[in-house]
Amino acid sequence: MEAPADSDGVARSVSPGIAAALTAGAGKYSPPTPTPTPVAEPADLRDIDRPRNEIKRLPKYIVRESRPPIFRERDLNTTVGLVSLSFKSHPGLLFGNFLGLNSGPAYEMYLEEQRLENIGELTDIAHAMSRGGDRAEGAYILQETQSTYMRTDDANIYWGGPITGGGTMGGVGK
Repeated sequence: MEAPADSDGVARSVSPGIAAALTAGAGKYSPPTPTPTPVAEPADLRDIDRPRNEIKRLPKYIVRESRPPIFRERDLNTTVGLVSLSFKSHPGLLFGNFLGLNSGPAYEMYLEEQRLENIGELTDIAHAMSRGGDRAEGAYILQETQSTYMRTDDANIYWGGPITGGGTMGGVGK
């Protein structure tokens, strides 16, 4: 058996008289208003951690941009600038430098120093990889360094290496 619908159209399981008595006895419901809890603001560490020497502290920033490229001396200087750097590193090349004849050897010396520096850095990385447990990666780096930076037999054409047997004065060709 269904409960009869009230005058407001809502079906109740109790009679309208009992519902009115219950409502009158209970009083009107008013939900409690929440008391706002004060939000604790983070303490300004600049006041707490104030340096003794009165150095101004700036707020922390998070940078989300990519890093700028790192340029080498070779990227920033012209050939003349690299020769000048080589003369600063090897001042003995300036003695007897008539008509700039030592510029070519100075430039070659700069390139050779850069080559040896690159070999040294890659060798250090390879040894660190091997010590870290990745021996295959270390061996691969050493192998690629060898194939990239080591000279071929063509370099001996001018300096009289083992192929030509040119002696101390250098060979002329193969």
